[in-house]
Amino acid sequence: MEGEPSRGPIMTRICWRSVDILSRMLSSGEREAVRGDLAESGATGRQALLDVLSLVIRRQAALWAHWRPWLTRVGLVVPLGMLVSVVSRRVAGLSAVYMWMYANNWDWNLLGYRGFWYQFAQSFEEIFLVYLTLVCWSWTSGFVLGSASRGIIRLNSVLFCVILSFGGLLGAPLYLAFLDRYLHRTLGLPSLPDSNAPVFELTFYRLIFPLIVQAILVVVPALWGLRQGAGVVRVRPLFRALLCAVAVATLAAMLIQIPELGLFLKTYRRPWIRQWEARLQFVVYWPVLYLVATSIGRRWRLGVGSI
Repeated sequence: MEGEPSRGPIMTRICWRSVDILSRMLSSGEREAVRGDLAESGATGRQALLDVLSLVIRRQAALWAHWRPWLTRVGLVVPLGMLVSVVSRRVAGLSAVYMWMYANNWDWNLLGYRGFWYQFAQSFEEIFLVYLTLVCWSWTSGFVLGSASRGIIRLNSVLFCVILSFGGLLGAPLYLAFLDRYLHRTLGLPSLPDSNAPVFELTFYRLIFPLIVQAILVVVPALWGLRQGAGVVRVRPLFRALLCAVAVATLAAMLIQIPELGLFLKTYRRPWIRQWEARLQFVVYWPVLYLVATSIGRRWRLGVGSI
């Protein structure tokens, strides 16, 4: 019985904390209005929680009544999540070979050879560009998703992370295994020994490292791009249309540069696709220019406002 009085304040704090979390799913104007009404009414924590929960459910149900949320989930969230997961798995496999080559065969005497530094610089440049490309693809995927689902950005963020987790743990490995069987069965490729088998026999490079790459180079940039895409509504229509066109071109470049897609669609027989692949390569890095430009513009506006 001595513990009974303390349950009230604890439960009250939990209820009001839950109210604060749930209210973040509302728009900023409605969130402030709801908090003001709750403060004036003197509602208890339990009453406030029930009121805010019912309001959030009604708002979310109203959003799901339209066609856009369904389109973004079926047409964007699932395909983009699975596509980026497959690309991330391939990037992790490529970089794991280089990492194993240097980490497991390291010799300090190599630092005295000029040829080693030349090879090391080439390897570093290749891995850096591959990582940068993956980051830009992930950021663009989030940007497209955020610009198409501004009213349900938090829900889409959670769903996108779920799809990425599924793709990283199951989807991408199963797809790549199916692709290997497809190539041998359909194209009649001989079964050759895998020269990289010693790398992926290690649990770290086979299971843990791909998840690390996806968490750092996919999830973080994608969520960042999703927030940036949700705020694109504030820019001018012409500039917004230009950003959407560049984002679509980036996703097209990602599709074109996936070798498996070319084998399925037989695009390797069309030379013009390879020409467009070279042209779209530089478009992929547009998020870097966009972030630099927006940062400069923000600093300029702050400088002008302080005068």
